[in-house]
Order: sequence, then structure tokens, then C-alpha cells
Amino acid sequence: LIPYTMYLKEQSKKYKNDANKVMNWTYDNATDSFTDQHHIQFSFKQVYNRTDKYGFQRTIRKYEANQYDDPEGYHYSITERGNQRSIQINPHWEMEKRLIRVKLSSKTGASIYAKRKIEVEPVFGNLKANLAFKRLSVRGLEKAKNELGIILMAGNLKKMMKIILSSRQQSQKSSWKNL
Repeated sequence: LIPYTMYLKEQSKKYKNDANKVMNWTYDNATDSFTDQHHIQFSFKQVYNRTDKYGFQRTIRKYEANQYDDPEGYHYSITERGNQRSIQINPHWEMEKRLIRVKLSSKTGASIYAKRKIEVEPVFGNLKANLAFKRLSVRGLEKAKNELGIILMAGNLKKMMKIILSSRQQSQKSSWKNL
């Protein structure tokens, strides 16, 4: 259960109240159009495929602002360069985001996400704060693996020493009680 990149930002009050975000616009399923805060309607224009640098293809739906005759509508429906405003929506990505939002907003999802935060990150925080490990001093994958292994081993030895010392203190306390 991993949140997408903008998940936390989208949960903020500032983001939810930002009328410029397409997520906060009104969508009309019957006309397949979006309406922004200035009541400019963006109608569906085309579907096209876009290929990223890794060769992955995405299907994009393009919506373009309708043309308006009144000065205010005309002003909000064009860009500064005089082109018609448009937005691109990746329906597959929006569906995935919606599913993650639903899962993370449930009680079980929220508890899993909360646990995820405390499982791994403190290890790195501990290494940085208590062992003063800020960066690797070697280059290359094998050398970096070896150095990181030594650092993690040092962290584990430190934990083991704490356990041994606390068990010794417990045994000394119990022996004092028996006297």
C-alpha cells in the first residue's frame, strides 16, 4: 500500500481549495466535459497515445476550452499567447489514484500506511543521527554494498550491546532484591 507521489500534497487543505487544480473542477459525465472555477467548459477533443523515454505508452484524453463570445469568457478560455486552453487527462492514472485514495482512507489502509512509516525509515534516521553516517565514502555497487553492510552491522552491534547491558542490569537488580 504505497501512496502515489502527490498523495500527501493532495490531502492538504490548500490543495483541496485550489480552484486551478483540475482535480477540484466539476466533471459532467453526460457531456464528458470539465468546468473550471470561472465556469469555462472544457469539452473532449481527442484521444492520443504518448510514449515516454522508457518506451511505455500512455493513453491521454485531451479536453479543450470552448470558445466564448463574451469578453470575460474569451479571456479565461485562451492562454497568454492566444491559444485555446487545454488539459490532458490520463484516465488509467486517475483511476489508479482513485483506488489508492479509497484504500488509504479506509481504517485498515490508514493503519497499514501508519505502520509503513515506522518500519524502515527510523533505521536510516538512526544511522544518520547516532552513527553520523551521512554518505557513502566509496564508489561502485559492490563497494557501496560492503560499506553499507558494515554500517548496518555496526548499528546491529549497538542494539545488541543495549540488550546485553539491559539484561545485566535486570539480573543485578533481581540479585539485590534476593539479599
